[in-house]
Amino acid sequence: MTFPRKIGLMLLLVAVLAAVAYHQGLSLPSLRWFYSFRATPDQIQAASDHGHLITVFGKGLIPINPHRFLEHQHETVGNVFCGVLALIAILLFIFGGKFQWNPLTLRRFSRFRSIGRGWVAFQLLILLLVLAMLDQVLVGKRALAVKYEGQWFFPAFREEGYRDKEFGGTEDQEVNYRKLYAAFREAKSDNKVFLPPVPWDPTFDSDDVQRRPLVEIDGKLHRSSKREPYNGQASQFREDNPRIPVRAARFRKGLRDGSTSLYDEKGEYAGREEWSAGSLTQTTVEGEAGNAPAGSWYELVYPPAPPFFGSRETTHLLGTDSKGWDIVAQMYGGLQVILKAAFFYIVLSYGIGIVMGCLEGYYGGWFDIVSQRIAEVLSNVPFLLVVMIITANIGLEKVTLINVLLIFCLFSWISVATYLRTSTYKEKARDYVAAARVQGAGTARVIFRHILPNAVSTIVTLLPFSVAGLASMLTALDFLGFGLPERYPSWGRLLDDGTSNLSSPWIVSSVFGMLVFVLLVITFIGEAIREAFDPKKYTTYQ
Repeated sequence: MTFPRKIGLMLLLVAVLAAVAYHQGLSLPSLRWFYSFRATPDQIQAASDHGHLITVFGKGLIPINPHRFLEHQHETVGNVFCGVLALIAILLFIFGGKFQWNPLTLRRFSRFRSIGRGWVAFQLLILLLVLAMLDQVLVGKRALAVKYEGQWFFPAFREEGYRDKEFGGTEDQEVNYRKLYAAFREAKSDNKVFLPPVPWDPTFDSDDVQRRPLVEIDGKLHRSSKREPYNGQASQFREDNPRIPVRAARFRKGLRDGSTSLYDEKGEYAGREEWSAGSLTQTTVEGEAGNAPAGSWYELVYPPAPPFFGSRETTHLLGTDSKGWDIVAQMYGGLQVILKAAFFYIVLSYGIGIVMGCLEGYYGGWFDIVSQRIAEVLSNVPFLLVVMIITANIGLEKVTLINVLLIFCLFSWISVATYLRTSTYKEKARDYVAAARVQGAGTARVIFRHILPNAVSTIVTLLPFSVAGLASMLTALDFLGFGLPERYPSWGRLLDDGTSNLSSPWIVSSVFGMLVFVLLVITFIGEAIREAFDPKKYTTYQ
């Protein structure tokens, strides 16, 4: 089977799996994205306020449920995506049967593999792509599997969530699997919860206050990962109700030192005590206040919280931001957004640029003059200003990734077309083009079968740097507040939060390090491709 047909088979399999999974109520990793264009709260409210009407068999206008209407719209978008993917797969099957690799292209690939830095960077990029495609298997607040009373459930792979009541709870809302994990662990029953490695969603999943347990060693409190005695504020809570505080004390060198606040059975302030180096010196409390059964001492950490390695449901490998959102989850979600954007950017921008560049270089004349004037006008329009105007008019919450990409592709195809126009103009004067015309080849065959393969080296070397520019653009727009809304995880928004909280260096250092790493990987790949495709170093005459 030829290479295009292998690609077509893969695309057809992806389209079928995505459509079948959605209509069966499943949520498969990455494939769920095709049907992820769900209605936002603003859209639902607008539909409810204005009402949607349809005409049915000439009976006039009748109202329909706005929720069902918008859900149908987003289902239609997903079906269109899957249909286009299946159509591309079928075309690859039909026209890819006689495909053969050009020997010169194979030699270029071989040279690319021989460039160590570029080849290692390419392998790292493939690894990032594979990790991003694992999706909720790696990052997400839903459990991968739950064993409850002998039955197995797989919440992460269902569109509809399970209710708290279904696992022995009392609330009629989706279960909090991190709390369920802790409850099953404390009960020491046969019920089990299997969480993802990072049990947090990239957005709108906050950990407002973290309770980090302190351990007592030789009569002194310590952090679980520190040898030095604990210094700071700590609290105790009732054993029968962890939400009600019993006492809050100040510790120095692991011993109570300073004021200790005491609380009654309702959790209301009842008085205070004064301690010095672990000894009680003064108290204003009489009776039973502060004598309720209390558990371990906890350190209460408010966001932004530094990295913490504890139990599964409390671990934050790189800490949290000022909203209490996990940084690792946000960086993972931001990587997914960039990779999705890169896919659509390549398809749209390079698709338009290649077609326009080939036509300009091949036909020339009035077509070339008109298209060049249009390109000159578009190239002088400031991209950022256009995004700001659109965002201001439609509102940031209604902006989608597709909106931003369409605006970016409206301007970015110009550079692709310019490079390919020059190459096509040179190649059409070659003898092989004249020979193809003599043999009766049509215009489309001459351009895309003969000229384009010989002119594509310029585009291939340009592509990695364009993707790096796209990643920088998305990050910069979100950093300035004119990019995507908060329902999209964003490196730019995280970077903005880090620069606003420089006293919490784990925020800005994490996202800056990840951004530099990804841009370096893409740049090294681009340099290696440019060297491998350089005709001065490796040509058909060697």
